[in-house]
Amino acid sequence: ANVGRPRRPSGATVPSAEPVFPDAATTGRQLAPLDVGPVSADELPALRRLQQATVQVVEALLHGDTPRLLPLNTLAGESTAHVELKFGDGRLHRELAWTDGSPASALARRVIEELAALEPDRLRRCARTECDLLFYDTTRSRTRRWHAEDPCGWRERQRHRRSPP
Repeated sequence: ANVGRPRRPSGATVPSAEPVFPDAATTGRQLAPLDVGPVSADELPALRRLQQATVQVVEALLHGDTPRLLPLNTLAGESTAHVELKFGDGRLHRELAWTDGSPASALARRVIEELAALEPDRLRRCARTECDLLFYDTTRSRTRRWHAEDPCGWRERQRHRRSPP
């Protein structure tokens, strides 16, 4: 949901935003941490739809609205699973083995799994006014305010210390 949102990394003087999946090479780099493999130009429209659907769901959850789930579910529809019997730790257990039709369907399935496991009231927008990034508050006290300590946390504390009394 943060792809394409402006960000100002530590040490940068101005915020910058990358376009959302502009070409296959940039998309591959943007999605590299998710280990989706190579991305072709033919897959870009579906990946852009997935990003838009994810943003719509997250924004609806942030506002306490009912999210539109059909676009996300449609994109995940190409993923299928079958049950496999595995042996480990001295016992038998079942495991779902997934076959994904495309990188977009694989990511849509993973987004659905993540969204289904989270508590919507822990979704937050960074409290720093110049930042628009979203994050999931994993603190026990549910008091996290910034998407990251560096740069937003220390910049906010620095601003507070420098402001006139």
